[in-house]
Amino acid sequence: MSIDRGYLLPHAPVFIASVGGAQTRFVEKSIDAYRVVATEIAEIEPELIIVISPHGPVFTDAIALYDLDEYSGDFKTFGDFNSQYCFEKDEVLLNGIYEESQRLGGRFYKLKKIEFKKFQFKPELDHGVLVPLHFITEKYKSFKLVAMSYGTLSYSELLRNGEIIRNAIERSNKKVVIIASGDMSHALKNEGPYKYHRDGVLFDQAMCENIVNQESYEILRLDNKTISNAAECGLRSLAIMLGSMNQFKIKSELISYEAPFGVGYLFARYGILTKSNKDEIKAYETFEKNLFQKQRLNEHELVKIARQTIEYYVKERKIPKTKYIHPSISINDVTYQGEVVERLLNGRFGVFVSIKRFGNLRGCIGTILPTQKNGIIEIMNNAISSCSKDYRFDPLEEDELQEIVINVDVLSPLNIVSDIAKLDPKKYGVIVTCKDQMGVLLPDLDGISTIEEQLTVASNKGGFHVDDIEKVESFTVERYF
Repeated sequence: MSIDRGYLLPHAPVFIASVGGAQTRFVEKSIDAYRVVATEIAEIEPELIIVISPHGPVFTDAIALYDLDEYSGDFKTFGDFNSQYCFEKDEVLLNGIYEESQRLGGRFYKLKKIEFKKFQFKPELDHGVLVPLHFITEKYKSFKLVAMSYGTLSYSELLRNGEIIRNAIERSNKKVVIIASGDMSHALKNEGPYKYHRDGVLFDQAMCENIVNQESYEILRLDNKTISNAAECGLRSLAIMLGSMNQFKIKSELISYEAPFGVGYLFARYGILTKSNKDEIKAYETFEKNLFQKQRLNEHELVKIARQTIEYYVKERKIPKTKYIHPSISINDVTYQGEVVERLLNGRFGVFVSIKRFGNLRGCIGTILPTQKNGIIEIMNNAISSCSKDYRFDPLEEDELQEIVINVDVLSPLNIVSDIAKLDPKKYGVIVTCKDQMGVLLPDLDGISTIEEQLTVASNKGGFHVDDIEKVESFTVERYF
């Protein structure tokens, strides 16, 4: 095995004196941990370091290999105009990963300078790569580098692509250290980057406990809602690294953890011991499959209608056939009935259909006011729009259908808001208007906890400033999962 060791490392620029200045005194524990890691890597003397960063180009369907001609970067964005970093890219290993990915149907994509610019990223190393290397190069410099981001793929896909990295490394026979760059929860204090959420604390506690208890893969089984609320940025980096260690016994050790600024800074090492008969990836794939099956069995009738419509449209590019048999509706010979179905058949409603894949939004389209003859047809139309016409995303593909979670929001009539202090972002959605522009935001969304945040995001969606809002309307929703 040529992967010698892996590390999970945070990447806050504040750790670096030229950036953090006086604030570094609040993260001395983390700085000390970085010195420990740098000393260990110097003792290992790896020929290659792989860094997986969450702050480069991130795609829903690919893992970006940084195939830049020059591996360089700086901290100018963070106020340090003097430091400059330059590393030697391991062209052979980078191409080896890509070729192995092509052979095994992986998700790696080589991103050159022109693609970085196309996707509106600076063609340079981001701070997710540079912060760990800043400390490592204080102790050791005799290595080549491969830098990459992760994709918002399923954890099973990320694990499988980690295996692809290992295959390429074994073919190269090089001594390698892998770094999963990522911070833990950003929602540990109200004064942090996100408002406090108890799930942030739960997530970071689970991470630390799993590492100490030698259960590193268990964190991937945490429910998506908790992970989303935690607002972390390291779990997908870790999944790729763990995938590269599959079927090997790992010794995981917690080096350090602190959270002085409302963000969890966790340092952990992952030593590879011996071969193992346990296939962690297959075990996780079984867990993932069972989870999706359970979710589908428990879906509300309205969600089942949206799902059947989406699946049929994605596969056939046609709208399903409907037949009314009062008080029910048949869609392609599948009958739906019940009190809520009957009510929507007998009335007209505004409806939103939202699609998520592995906790990430994959499409959301809706109508504030009804446009169809009844609420069920409104759901079907908006389900098709959500999977194929949301300009923020590519149309949904057939191989994603087993991986999506759908919810349906049925809107109440609109009410004009005369006193915004009476709004509640958990209870009320809002519509804000300025001249002929309009922004809409549903209630109870992740990351929206105050009236001010709700109105700001809604006006941004409408293309105008929050101070330019001329009218605010509110509505409630019945949310079905």
